[in-house]
Amino acid sequence: MTIAEEYMLRTKMVDKNNSKKGVQKIVEYLTTAECVNKLIIATELGLPVLTLVASDLEKEFGADSDFPVVKVGDNYNATNRQNVGRIIKFVMTKYGYAPVAGKLDPQCRIPAAMNAEHFSTSALYKKNEEIIPEYEIKVESVRKED
Repeated sequence: MTIAEEYMLRTKMVDKNNSKKGVQKIVEYLTTAECVNKLIIATELGLPVLTLVASDLEKEFGADSDFPVVKVGDNYNATNRQNVGRIIKFVMTKYGYAPVAGKLDPQCRIPAAMNAEHFSTSALYKKNEEIIPEYEIKVESVRKED
């Protein structure tokens, strides 16, 4: 069972249409190897976990999405951004990381240079030796064949 499948079995979260379709999409997005790698890189650099993906999330899950993380009319969709944090906590635990600081810590501000309009803060994570990781990221560079 994948991390996304496991999360979907456990969650009661629903999207703007009161279905699981949008939730499924964002969970699958946040559990891709590319996204998890960015979450881990940000963490290892001592940055808020969402630093390298916040802007991409806003583009991918914009106003027309079933799970918008941006402002749509008068709805700021703050709950959806909070739910992103819940999903990330689940994912990061699978890789042996735990949150060490919440959004009230000044270090949790996502740098303005990342151009995220709706995500301004996210938790800081660290590798936690008490958590036995179920997954690991392997990065390879492979020469292309001509």
